[in-house]
Amino acid sequence: MRTLILVVLLSLPLASMPGCNVAPKSEDRTIFVEEARDGLKYFEKHVTGLTRQIRESGGYALFPGAGQWGIIFTGGSFGRGAVFAPDGTQIGWAAVDNFNLGLQAGGQGKKILLVFSNVDMLEQFKKGLLTGKAEGLAVAGDKGATGIAPFQNGIAAYIGAEKGLMAGGMIGMENFRYRALGKEDEDPQ
Repeated sequence: MRTLILVVLLSLPLASMPGCNVAPKSEDRTIFVEEARDGLKYFEKHVTGLTRQIRESGGYALFPGAGQWGIIFTGGSFGRGAVFAPDGTQIGWAAVDNFNLGLQAGGQGKKILLVFSNVDMLEQFKKGLLTGKAEGLAVAGDKGATGIAPFQNGIAAYIGAEKGLMAGGMIGMENFRYRALGKEDEDPQ
């Protein structure tokens, strides 16, 4: 029991660490954007009506290779994404990282798509003003198509290609960071 308490206490400082950079390394950015666009094709193939939802939205963020981990009472999620206008033009980069406590075990990789209901919601995302959690609609690639997710507090969230031992589709909105194109390498304010 002492060892468990020690592990938890030693892990707590990780909660305040900034995590990964928002944008990938400059030499990896082109390939990363291609992966994000492939991720969008994956979701469009499996979610009936998604193309229209995106076209009528304020924009979207796609995280092609987000991950989630858990060890006994600690865990978290991490990943990088690309942010796009509704017409598919990339406007920036995003990163998600969080740390949480609670009984959990395992790890999984997933794609995450966030669709913003309007430009105001996209601007709030860019400024880091979104809070709360959104429940993501799970999209199973080999199970056929599903319908679009409803907007919850201005965001429709999709989670796809889940693998591993963990379950759950809650996404904490306060755990995202944004960086505009051309400002990828600047220090955060």
